[in-house]
Amino acid sequence: MILTGTVQRSSSFGPWTTSFKTSTQSREIGLRVFGKNGSKDSAKSGPAELLPLVVYFHGGFFTCGAVEDADGIAHALSEKAVVVAVDYPLAGTDSFLDITEVAFEALQWAYDHAAGLGADGMRVMVAGDQAGGNLAAAVAMIARDRLTPTTRGICLKGQILITPMLDPTQSSKSMKALGKCVCQEGWAAYLPSTSDALHPYAAPAQSRRLGGLVPALVITAQNDALRDEAEQYASSLIAAGVPVQVRRFAAESGQLVNPTHASFSSVISTIKQFIQDPA
Repeated sequence: MILTGTVQRSSSFGPWTTSFKTSTQSREIGLRVFGKNGSKDSAKSGPAELLPLVVYFHGGFFTCGAVEDADGIAHALSEKAVVVAVDYPLAGTDSFLDITEVAFEALQWAYDHAAGLGADGMRVMVAGDQAGGNLAAAVAMIARDRLTPTTRGICLKGQILITPMLDPTQSSKSMKALGKCVCQEGWAAYLPSTSDALHPYAAPAQSRRLGGLVPALVITAQNDALRDEAEQYASSLIAAGVPVQVRRFAAESGQLVNPTHASFSSVISTIKQFIQDPA
């Protein structure tokens, strides 16, 4: 993977923007980078303490959503971390394996460029909401399966899953209570073949091999249809010996990652604490 240009700010207050090319298709993948250590002002003030690095995958239902959707939460977390939001490809033209590979390569890019972003490459986490939470969980699995400190140097410290889409069967009580959901169309586009739903990287909730994964923070909302599958996944992680923190927020309208949500500040506080101490 290569940096395809100098890192630039989209505005005087906005994030840095950059991109990398995937190793297989040489596809350009956009990135939005948030963090105090990346600002021009902090560079003038001399050396600063390196911040943890969070690779964030935006929400949506595999077929919708945009990287800019993560701006609010990424900006809010940038006081305690450098956040790299990934403009990953959506379902429809790409297979789920292609999409997860892009997500994993984004993690590798972020690690390789951590120092230049003012981040600590030894304190790296993945995070995401809805479909992005699925990708964060999948990348944590891929990192466990492929990486060791001696092969790449990357050592994930945690995974942050915010109302994640984890179960294509959509059989949980909270999902059934909702009735028809946009999740159904999203899963159908992401996993067009029935056999795809058996792959643990596609359906983390169905995986029977969860041992060895990094500590997880699982965040849900009382009125969210994805609540039960997320909390059931947390229980499975705990049974596999993975340290897990679970936080369910009260029923409110809107998405937890939206800055206008009533619980947004509490969500940010919870995530910041986890970034500092995932164990």
